[in-house]
Amino acid sequence: MRGRFVRGFTLWAATEAESAEIHAAIAAGLGNGTLRPDRCKELPLKDAPQAHVDVLAPAPSARSCLFPDRQL
Repeated sequence: MRGRFVRGFTLWAATEAESAEIHAAIAAGLGNGTLRPDRCKELPLKDAPQAHVDVLAPAPSARSCLFPDRQL
């Protein structure tokens, strides 16, 4: 699908197994190019606080994409 995007989501009722499956599918999509973040400033998960500051800036220049398993 073209033109679709996810800004953020929370699945409160997902089981641990469902959550693991979701994360694996997202990682696979990012890895094989099916999911392509647009204008993304890539950050490792340890830099999540900086991503938050960047997003709240008056005129953010790019989206921040956090990668939990990738060393950047």
